[in-house]
Amino acid sequence: MALSTYPLLEIDLRMIERNTEVVLQKCNSWHLHPVVVTKGFLADAPLVSLFYQSGIKSFADSNLDNLLKIKKLLPPGVRLILIRLPMKEEIKEIAAEDIIPFVSHWEIVEALNEEAKKENKVLPLFLALESGDAREGFLPEEIEEMGDKLNKFSSIKIEGICSTLACLSGILPDEGILERLIVFKNNWENKWGNKISLSVGGTTFLSLWEKDENIKGVDEIRLGEALLFGNDISRGRQINWLERGAFTLKAEIVEIKSKEPDMRREKGFDAFGEPNFPPATGKRKRMILALGKQDSDEHQLYCSDENAKIIGATSNYLVMDIEDSNRAYKLGEVVQFQAGYGAVLRAFLSPYVKKVYRW
Repeated sequence: MALSTYPLLEIDLRMIERNTEVVLQKCNSWHLHPVVVTKGFLADAPLVSLFYQSGIKSFADSNLDNLLKIKKLLPPGVRLILIRLPMKEEIKEIAAEDIIPFVSHWEIVEALNEEAKKENKVLPLFLALESGDAREGFLPEEIEEMGDKLNKFSSIKIEGICSTLACLSGILPDEGILERLIVFKNNWENKWGNKISLSVGGTTFLSLWEKDENIKGVDEIRLGEALLFGNDISRGRQINWLERGAFTLKAEIVEIKSKEPDMRREKGFDAFGEPNFPPATGKRKRMILALGKQDSDEHQLYCSDENAKIIGATSNYLVMDIEDSNRAYKLGEVVQFQAGYGAVLRAFLSPYVKKVYRW
């Protein structure tokens, strides 16, 4: 049975390797331990192996299955962190497999302690701290109240506190937020006498060290976007000391015709419940590619032809306006896009997108 070649995602491993080398040099000079977040590429083996061989020894993911995949792939001693709060059904496996979880509820801490006790081990964990994004994390006063209780548990160890910003509410980390986190860490150590780490994520935190490389008190930074894309999407900037363009998504043209929506008719919502109402601009030349929302995120696809505009996408199709383009597109031609984080994440999730690694 013949299998289609497209859509196809090409990954430039050499470019990602160069980005990794630069990030490692920067982190070393800033006294930061880098943690690679692998959820954007489903912890796929070629990329995980590249990061490990480049010197990365800590990996984080929001899915336990991905972390277990990494554990099987790499030698013993690799540090694995679950950055999505654990579900109760995962607690037994977390303790058994020595996964370091982020936690934000007292009852989860208790459950982890009980499972670790059964395994006859001490399980490290991070206390997630809410610092402005209104996503996961203890409130600072909750952690302060529970400190004495935590120290009574014999089968868990508080490795540190962690904070994540710019993921939900768009709140960007700044010097004030960082200072509050460092003060919280220092107060903890002074009050309970044990050293802990401060872990921050994600890529958008890098800009603080770019402004002031002498920041002290943060121990590690979790990142993925910088290494893979050379971007900081939260701040809408390209990181000028990193390379971009490691991911190229290719799709075939399956139709080219001049059309226009009948705007005289009653308008509802598209197949995804969104009010996708194109402007009434008359008949325009459109091309349709065999690439849909099931394969990628059209909002993070960037075409080299500036006059070819993405109109929208359905489950199976990407529709582009090429009326103003100087290129003579042909049926069956393959069009390529530089792909951003959302587009790459969805491409890795789709079984219909072929993945090809290049050196």
